[in-house]
Amino acid sequence: MKKYNVIYADPAWRYNDKQNTPKLGGAVKHYQTMTLKELCNLPVKCITEDNAVLFIWTTSPILEDTFSVIKAWGFKYKSSFVWDKIKHNMGHYNSVRHEFLLICTKGSYTPEIKKLFDSVISIERTKHSKKPKYFSDLIDILYPSGNRIELFAREKHEGWDVWGNEVESNITL
Repeated sequence: MKKYNVIYADPAWRYNDKQNTPKLGGAVKHYQTMTLKELCNLPVKCITEDNAVLFIWTTSPILEDTFSVIKAWGFKYKSSFVWDKIKHNMGHYNSVRHEFLLICTKGSYTPEIKKLFDSVISIERTKHSKKPKYFSDLIDILYPSGNRIELFAREKHEGWDVWGNEVESNITL
């Protein structure tokens, strides 16, 4: 089985949101979601090198749960980026306009290219859950070599293997 040094993941988080407002919608209205247990049980450990980096997307309501996934996949949290989406989304406690991209490592896998990027990136959001290309480009700059995979991918990127139910996967988990 092929192993990867760079993993980029936008998990299909299940929010358990009972919202039933037609014009507003959580993840379940846009794609098939997974429970925390299902996410933790994905065999990501089996496809990662001993030294690897994980970039994983999360939001404020599930931030705490994300650390269970990180640990289950064999990684340790190191740092984060904040994507300021400029446009607001309705939340339960505030008007949310950001997501987190957590950086985690397994073993030792610091960036090959010693370039520091701002930790807060402001790029206007487009359609639901679509992440700006800026972030995969950033990963390519920091880690120009090694095997890369995008989990829960929605489209193919040059030089990356992909896995997900919205794209023709070229690997099986």
